Amino acid sequence: MINDPAYWRSWEDALCRSQPVDYERNLRLVEALWEEAVELGALSPSEAFDNIPAKTRRERIFMFRDLLVKMAGEFDRRAIPYMLIGGQAVLLYGEPRLTADVDVTVGVPPEELPSVLEVVQTLGWQVLVQNPGHFVRRTLVLPCREEATGIRIDIIFAQSAYEQQALHRVRRVPMGEAQVCFASVEDVVIQKVVAGRPRDIEDARRIWLKNPNIDEEYIRHWLHQFEEALGEPYLARLEEIQRG
Repeated sequence: MINDPAYWRSWEDALCRSQPVDYERNLRLVEALWEEAVELGALSPSEAFDNIPAKTRRERIFMFRDLLVKMAGEFDRRAIPYMLIGGQAVLLYGEPRLTADVDVTVGVPPEELPSVLEVVQTLGWQVLVQNPGHFVRRTLVLPCREEATGIRIDIIFAQSAYEQQALHRVRRVPMGEAQVCFASVEDVVIQKVVAGRPRDIEDARRIWLKNPNIDEEYIRHWLHQFEEALGEPYLARLEEIQRG
């Protein structure tokens, strides 16, 4: 067993803080995690995209990136605001971890579902529900899958004032010929704190360590708003993250 785990954790945090985030490196590490998961039997080969012919190792590494570039182009052509959240945003601001899907928030109401379905059709994605209109009205989520790779994409329709503001704070990341919009680092932390699962809390803690110029006031403002509305101890969670 590790002796003095608090000291060990402090050393790990200092190491994490000292290493800059490298999005493409993180994508390569995610691919390695996929391959290891297959070797261990945790994922079937089809889940790891081994069923795709004529794909080189380098092409497989950037499957997610290729999907994001194409998606960004279609949303931009239709002037649909969007931001990547979830695991893909963690790769941008934190450390690599196995992520099998793409979560994207769009700045249009459910009534504009037909425009989003045009994007889905153009990209060749499969809608995973029988009645998309009913499902989106009920959940504000349109679940899809890219047929060629099996990657799951969840499209979330922004409704709250917070989400609309977050869409105006996106970080544009150059990828190929596109500028892909990610949620800001502060908004990723807010979403992780609100989600509150152990994995989300650890993601937020690593992001906090790696981004020393984070706007804490903005984060606290919105967590206070959510705490007042929902009665959950979001500010206490944030302080736990800051303490490590």
